[in-house]
Amino acid sequence: MDTIDTRRRKVVGMLATALVAGSGGLAPLKSLAQPATHGWPLWSLQRGGRNLYLTAETPPQPADWRDSRIERLLSHCSALWTETNNVYKQPQGALIQRYGIDPRRPLDDWLDARDKARLAEAARYCKTSPGDLAPYRPWLVGSLLQEQYYRGVGWKGKSAREVLAGQAARAGMPWHCEFETKDEVLAWFGALTPLQDVQFLRYALDEVLAGPAADARIFKAWAAGQRELATAEVARYNRAYPELAQRLTFARNQAWLSRFEHMLDAKGAPLVVVGLYHMVGPSGILASASRQGWTVDAI
Repeated sequence: MDTIDTRRRKVVGMLATALVAGSGGLAPLKSLAQPATHGWPLWSLQRGGRNLYLTAETPPQPADWRDSRIERLLSHCSALWTETNNVYKQPQGALIQRYGIDPRRPLDDWLDARDKARLAEAARYCKTSPGDLAPYRPWLVGSLLQEQYYRGVGWKGKSAREVLAGQAARAGMPWHCEFETKDEVLAWFGALTPLQDVQFLRYALDEVLAGPAADARIFKAWAAGQRELATAEVARYNRAYPELAQRLTFARNQAWLSRFEHMLDAKGAPLVVVGLYHMVGPSGILASASRQGWTVDAI
């Protein structure tokens, strides 16, 4: 049980990854901005004479994320918006017990023969005992394996969300989140349908079994302003797991666009940080915002 309890603690931290007072107007933006091919990708979304700034983060990488242009830009923004934070209302163990364990349905009862074979292979790769995973729902098993995978390959660097949230906190800047607490993150996962639950595990297994080189290619290309590999991965995931994609990406993308509308009602221009896979594809935030009348510019 000690091993299981340790992993319960780790997984809540990982979920912040799986899926972070300035002046108005940002007059100095042009002096801060560089061509889109230089530095981490950054966009301006404009409507009705108001604007916000949008960038993306990747899962953990070997080194901390840094981009001096975006870090300077944040100091001129009115607020930071991210997907998650580190706030809890309830103890982690109670949240895992409530949302990550179904006492009537052990893990084996969720999986077919192919799932079990792939899970065994991924567990070996992550140096995790399958027996330690047995009590959990598939989504939680997928999250645990992703966490072990990132740690195992040495990807422990701070994400853009973590770096920018730290900067915002030190400056006393407002920081808002899609999920106001980690309790909400786990509740969101806990509400997955049985099919979505299994599809999340399959999606996590895809990543682990593909190995770090596949992720590294996507993240390196993204850092260079090349969206094609990320777009292809989103297209693959949408085809393979359409029910999960509807909830994990499409519905949340639409919710972000609604949030953007409300952001324009506040003074100043915020900086928004979301996962890179929310950005791309026909239903991604960039394309959807453009269809809804936003002016979307890479800066």
